Amino acid sequence: MRSVKNPQEGKLARTKYKVIKESKHYSLLEIKLLTGKKNQIRVHLSDKGHPIVGDAKYKKKAKGRLALHAWSIRFKHPFNNKEMTFETKIPEYFSTYFNLEGQVEA
Repeated sequence: MRSVKNPQEGKLARTKYKVIKESKHYSLLEIKLLTGKKNQIRVHLSDKGHPIVGDAKYKKKAKGRLALHAWSIRFKHPFNNKEMTFETKIPEYFSTYFNLEGQVEA
């Protein structure tokens, strides 16, 4: 996907996503970056007409915190080339959009 007015000026960026949960107004996605461009997730979702909640840069009338969180990240260490993985919990404020323990809230 290219997110510029003139596609010849842009660089190809690929994003894979899967819908995990849905509510009346929101979707919780699992996103995998196949390339690594600045603001790639934010740009791609906004271009599809589904900007991230709280994204003041790519969504008009954004309110609240940016609802974008990396619960897991994996990369190769730049010096020893060892694969490293880090994981963390989903932020509490995400529960205002979804009941992450059970049913999706409407």
